[in-house]
Amino acid sequence: MSVSYLLTLVVSGALLGIVLRLARAKTPPATPSGASPAPAGAAPHPTGATGGSSAERTSRRLRLATVLLFLLFLAAFGFHFYWAALVAGPLRVEGQFAGLKDREDQRLRRRVESQLRGWIYDRSHDPRRALARYRYRQGRFLRDYPLGAATAHLVGYGSLVRGESALEKVVLPRPDSLAPLPWWSRWLAMVRESPLPPVGRDLVTTIDFDLQRETYLQLQGREGAIVILDPISGEILALASSPGFEMEDVEIDARWTRLRSDQRRNPLLNRALHEYYLPGSTFKALTAAAAIEAGLDRQRFFCRSEGWLAPGAGRPIRDDRGDAHGEVDLAAAFPLSCNQYFAQLGVALGRQRMGTIAERAGLRLFSTPAASLRAGWAQGLWNSDEPMLASVLAPRQSTFVDGRGLSSYDLALESIGQGYLQVTALQMALVAAAIAHPEGRMMRPILEAGRPAETFQYSVETATAQRLRQMMREVVVRGTARRAFADLQGSGLSAGGKTGTAQRQVNQLDANGRPILQRDAQGRDRLRKTLRQDAWFIGFAPVDSPRLAIAVVLEGGGYGGEAAAPIAAALFRQAAALGLIRP
Repeated sequence: MSVSYLLTLVVSGALLGIVLRLARAKTPPATPSGASPAPAGAAPHPTGATGGSSAERTSRRLRLATVLLFLLFLAAFGFHFYWAALVAGPLRVEGQFAGLKDREDQRLRRRVESQLRGWIYDRSHDPRRALARYRYRQGRFLRDYPLGAATAHLVGYGSLVRGESALEKVVLPRPDSLAPLPWWSRWLAMVRESPLPPVGRDLVTTIDFDLQRETYLQLQGREGAIVILDPISGEILALASSPGFEMEDVEIDARWTRLRSDQRRNPLLNRALHEYYLPGSTFKALTAAAAIEAGLDRQRFFCRSEGWLAPGAGRPIRDDRGDAHGEVDLAAAFPLSCNQYFAQLGVALGRQRMGTIAERAGLRLFSTPAASLRAGWAQGLWNSDEPMLASVLAPRQSTFVDGRGLSSYDLALESIGQGYLQVTALQMALVAAAIAHPEGRMMRPILEAGRPAETFQYSVETATAQRLRQMMREVVVRGTARRAFADLQGSGLSAGGKTGTAQRQVNQLDANGRPILQRDAQGRDRLRKTLRQDAWFIGFAPVDSPRLAIAVVLEGGGYGGEAAAPIAAALFRQAAALGLIRP
């Protein structure tokens, strides 16, 4: 708050005090000059009656003026208190913005933009491999993004017109008063604007520059996301979403309008954190974990060409292309990714056991599908002491429905990664990392280099994790991912994983990217739906001592073993070339 604000409050308070004193002052009765008091028993003098009425009117006016001035004082005080205490003072919520959204205070935005944001480095802290930096050209400092669209959703953008997003919010200059100060210093700071440092603090991330670039290249021409992390520490090595965008697209109005209106490709969406997917057969790893820990891993079920009909259901669950695997157990069904086996296994486990394993894998449980649609964001997931970083990178909360109203058919679908569950790419990467961890721990993801590892929760037991790793090894040796990993196996680098193919209903779009409407039997307009087949792969490498875990999802990619698994194999190969993993 400036000194003029304080003077305004002081003057307003003084005027209010004067009016209050005048209102409380008693008005003496009006008596004509030189008149003697009326004798006892005489009628009141008419002049005295008139004077009394005038005094009452004056008193009412003073009271009205008092109320009006008091209301004005409250309005002025409330206005100044909001800006001084909540926005610029000790009660501020989010630094200098205090929760203001992007463009709501251009004066404050210009003040911040007059300073320089900090640099954003990759894990090497090498200026030549920075993710966001400044270059000096023609007398101006220009923000530079060496990897361009490859880090668009992670690093974000910073613009006077559009505001900031993602990590660019984290490296904004912060007022000096944000540092811990005694309470009297914090209130004293209200009489002046808190100075901004000339440059925001730098951020050294856990991202590997070369692996991030290669990860995005693997997504070129596709819609999808990839997350790669260290399962032991939780450090994120690459996080990419496609399609991306260039910073120039944000600054130019016409291009920005195209970015925002592109409903078909949705390039501003961070698909790694903010998009829901059905996990498909990758979820069978968790169904298998629940069976192992419940002692049901020796169960045998039949897989027939006509499919399996859940109790009370009118529609069978089949395997792709009408496959019939006969009578199989868990060891045989897992590399084959047999839908009928895992559907029956999930029903045998029951909704409570399935809900428990889903919750231990980081999914939030809901009793009804409608409630799960309001899950919100997974706040507090990141291993960070920086509230802004944890906020801008908060993913959508992955969910699983296990309520009493769940039918056997619904539970069977969830057990094979369909139905009433929704996950993010980051969450499935964390699931792969928990299985890869020697003790079955899910570590909190880290993006700030140098932070100590922190356990989020124990997802599976140690023995269960060990067995799952061997089962996932079989998937890439003789199962649904064997062709994709054939070359990698020849190089001596071992890997394990699980493919997935998820069928999801999405809005059908026209050539301009707008949803298509159709009229139903009641004459109401409905969005026309179409079936999209997303490709998945989750896995880790090497098998004996995993140092990388990965999740790949491709929207409309087809079969996971044919589309997503080759990408994972290529990235494992690249990571080995960079020295991030060894055979």
